[in-house]
Amino acid sequence: MDLGTLQSKLEKNKHATVTEFVLDLRRIFSNCLQYNVTINDSFRPVARECLNTAEDLLTFFLAKDAEPTVLYPSLLYCWEDCAKVIDALYNLTNPDDGYQTAYFFMEPVPFYFGGAYPDGYLDKVKEPMDFGTIQQKLITGVYTTVAAFAADCRLVTENCKSWYAGNDESFVAKANRINQFLDSHLNKLMQFDQSVKGVAAKAKVKKRCMTIKKPEKDFLKGIMTELRATTYTDKAAKITEMATVHFEMPVDNALVPDYPNFVDSPMDLHTIDRKIESGVYNTPEDFEYDVSLIFKNCEKYNAPKNNILMLTLGKHTAKAFRKLFSTKMRTLERGGSIPKAPKAPLLPTAANRDAYVGGKKRPLSPPPEEKQAKRVSIKAPLRTASKSVSSSTGKAVPKSGKTPKAGSGKKMSGSTSKLNLDLSAPIPMHLAIASIKESYPNRRRMEDLEEWESECLKFLKTLMKHPWITAERPKYIFHVPVHIIFPEIRHSYSAKIKNPMDLTTAEVKLLNGSYRTADEFVADIALTFANARTFNRDGYEEGEPMSCAYYEASEHLLKYARWLSLESINSSIKDSPNSAVVERGVAAEWKLTTRNKEMARKELEDIVFNEHLERTEPGDRLSWSEQECEKLLKSLRHTSDNKHMGFFVQMNFPPDYTAFIKQPIAWDFCNNKLKDRRYITIGEIVADLRLIFSNALKYNDHGRTVSKISSMAYDSALHMSKKLEAAIDRMLLVVSDRIGRERIDMITSQREHDAKERAEEARLKLNWEKGNPSASVEVKTKLRIVNNRSLHRGRSADFDFPFYDEGDDQEDHVDSLRHAKSLYEKQRKNELPQRHFRLLLGSVYCGTLNNVQLQRNGLTEWLTRNTLNAKAKRRC
Repeated sequence: MDLGTLQSKLEKNKHATVTEFVLDLRRIFSNCLQYNVTINDSFRPVARECLNTAEDLLTFFLAKDAEPTVLYPSLLYCWEDCAKVIDALYNLTNPDDGYQTAYFFMEPVPFYFGGAYPDGYLDKVKEPMDFGTIQQKLITGVYTTVAAFAADCRLVTENCKSWYAGNDESFVAKANRINQFLDSHLNKLMQFDQSVKGVAAKAKVKKRCMTIKKPEKDFLKGIMTELRATTYTDKAAKITEMATVHFEMPVDNALVPDYPNFVDSPMDLHTIDRKIESGVYNTPEDFEYDVSLIFKNCEKYNAPKNNILMLTLGKHTAKAFRKLFSTKMRTLERGGSIPKAPKAPLLPTAANRDAYVGGKKRPLSPPPEEKQAKRVSIKAPLRTASKSVSSSTGKAVPKSGKTPKAGSGKKMSGSTSKLNLDLSAPIPMHLAIASIKESYPNRRRMEDLEEWESECLKFLKTLMKHPWITAERPKYIFHVPVHIIFPEIRHSYSAKIKNPMDLTTAEVKLLNGSYRTADEFVADIALTFANARTFNRDGYEEGEPMSCAYYEASEHLLKYARWLSLESINSSIKDSPNSAVVERGVAAEWKLTTRNKEMARKELEDIVFNEHLERTEPGDRLSWSEQECEKLLKSLRHTSDNKHMGFFVQMNFPPDYTAFIKQPIAWDFCNNKLKDRRYITIGEIVADLRLIFSNALKYNDHGRTVSKISSMAYDSALHMSKKLEAAIDRMLLVVSDRIGRERIDMITSQREHDAKERAEEARLKLNWEKGNPSASVEVKTKLRIVNNRSLHRGRSADFDFPFYDEGDDQEDHVDSLRHAKSLYEKQRKNELPQRHFRLLLGSVYCGTLNNVQLQRNGLTEWLTRNTLNAKAKRRC
């Protein structure tokens, strides 16, 4: 046992009682004392000190003035003195050889005889004992009296004498030496135990008895009431809601089927209420554990899914609970009375927002009807709201009809209350979504959908996780009808768009069964972004910033939705030769056909494989494109694929491998090449990974019929090549979307920068005109020409000049031209010496090369002439 294992068992809730936890904690130090038995061992004092500290900390389990309920066995009041006796015994050495006298008495007898008792040992020794076992019993709280400890210590030597008497007198002599040593120390312990000081020490320990008072139900209920009154305000959306709404009921596994994969011990506030009523909680800490478990489960499930809203709510509520619980416990420990739980506060709304100033209440005054509500109050989940909210007054109006319980998973009936929304004013997006969903009461569960409908819903959920339209912090609004969020453009929008559509409407129509085919659903998704593109086209051509942003975003989302739908909705992909084919780019509509899927795949490969990596220096943090390549590499090294990837990891090939394969390659080679930043494009690493398995298929194709290893390698190559292509498909979508988003974000930021520059130029121009009213007409014309030229200029000029001077002495336009021209001439004049020097250096370098070439030619002629002369002499 160790502290890390203990922490892991706590987190996994493997301790059924406090006793199990305490025994595990003590076992850590008991093991240390049993293992470290050398002379003057330095670990033993440390273990005793840590155990002493742990025993002091365990008193936090206790409450004062309570009926004793023993949670775990207490240690002997003088356990430290007993442990020091054993330490002194371990330091006792033999006078002849200097070894430990108690060496053969530290462990059970089987430890020294190969794991079993010697023949006849248990006949002579009825109760085996050793000092290691005594130490363990002492630390785990088995001994309740000093006499029991002393009896076991003497039993060790008596057992040795009983077994070795008449056989090995050396062990009998060691037993007598140990017995003589123990008598002096144990007698002192017995005298202390019967003395006045010993009686006082026993009484002091009894006052620290490990007991705890069972918490009252009203105390726990008060904490629950105040916890439910906690509110959370979204600073961005200006929305205040009850923080515990999402934690009230158990999670419905039918709606969230993967929840058990993340959470082993579900918990909710309703279950805690039942446990309080049943009197299950014996300690306040048990209650604290269950409440904290709710928020830990929330983090476990939502952190991998990057659900920012739920993570924020969980952390906010957990922090509020910790503060509330510690305050209540301090009051209880000081002997104070349990304060009554306050009523849940009303959230500030349009009707009562003037009644609260700085958190304090003031007399109400009639709110002006013309003002709109700045903050919306939500007291229950929107889909189960039993009240309707009017945005004009902000008052809650009761409605008749039963409301399904939260988390019940039942269909919403027609009698469910509806939200009465004033469409002439802006409405918060969450209320708009709720009103759309309530208009389709017969929505089905996910398990009731057909296969193609489930794929469509999965496609929509993936689309809704796009960074631009994610529900937590959407950058662009496509979730609800435009006129609800922007009522000022209602008439202009309806004039241009005859068939409006939004993502929430498409979702509820799918769940309601309004679509007959997947093509109809995809057409509505495409229509959502196509409408935005159509409506903002005029503003885009005029350069209006908002229209430009929505126009470019809708174009990119049209492409992304087409790629994603053709990749996700596989069951509806069919061959249709007569359907229109979208080869690439932006399309307002498309069909789910095989040809379109092939063209989309080709378009993605052209975008991604030709993309240059943002290469960093070796050893630095990888760029985002390098990280995507690293993910592609790691997708092949999953634990479940070890048996397949064993053939392809390292560059270990058969002797005849290069006779069949021109370019041998392995996974390690690709990984090292990526670490060394030797890849230039994403397509290069994809080609290398594909080459690994194509080489294996080519080499093992002929040998798989005669060799079992070749057959296994061939099958493994087929398996891993399919997995690689699936990973490439995922990467293509992610990287192509990232490339498109970065391009549009760069254009948007450049547009904003240019707009700021134009605004600044206009401001400075206006200030200059105010100071020079006589030259305003002439300068206006000249400035307009210069500005137009700079806006349409494709390359930078040798010099540029401003239309104003920032100094106090302002020059006119002619002086500015003259000054700029003189600067340009000065630069040209300074460049002349440098140009002459470059020409001279080039001529010298070329002359040197010519001399070297001439020398080489002369040497060649000399060698040829001498060779001919030598041959002529031989003939003679």
